[in-house]
Amino acid sequence: MDEIEPINKEIDDAKEKWISRISLWASIILTIFLVVWYYNSNPPDSPAVVKMRMFFKKNNRDVMTFINLPRTEMIAFAYKKKHPFYLKYVKASEVEKSKLSALIHISTDYTPNQYLFNLFFAWVIIFTTFWFLGLMAEACIVLMRRSSEARVKQYKLEKEQNEREKES
Repeated sequence: MDEIEPINKEIDDAKEKWISRISLWASIILTIFLVVWYYNSNPPDSPAVVKMRMFFKKNNRDVMTFINLPRTEMIAFAYKKKHPFYLKYVKASEVEKSKLSALIHISTDYTPNQYLFNLFFAWVIIFTTFWFLGLMAEACIVLMRRSSEARVKQYKLEKEQNEREKES
């Protein structure tokens, strides 16, 4: 028996257009949902934190030197500079110091609009991923439908041939 060949010509089908539209809009809606969820679970920095991070960026060398000093020199440095951060850091607990140190290290190249850029590019990456997966699913559906149509045509041809053989 011959192999069933799928239909390779383009079929202008309303179902395929609807599948394509559903894929696109599902990608957009899922992307918006994930970005809103991310925004709610990781809110932007407060103005005070932004101000502190900008201070760390502008005074990077002094701040890095300060956090690496021994305790006695750190106290002298803090009273010499008279900035609230230095005094707060000296009086802070070890847990707070580790949090501040982490914030200092991630603030060396900080920009205030960084969070918005991250949200935008997260949206782009998530959308392209969902859209790509949707296009792959759409292609699989189209290939399965065309293969199914080819099998139906093959079945009808075989049925007609069997009927002709019985008549003759």
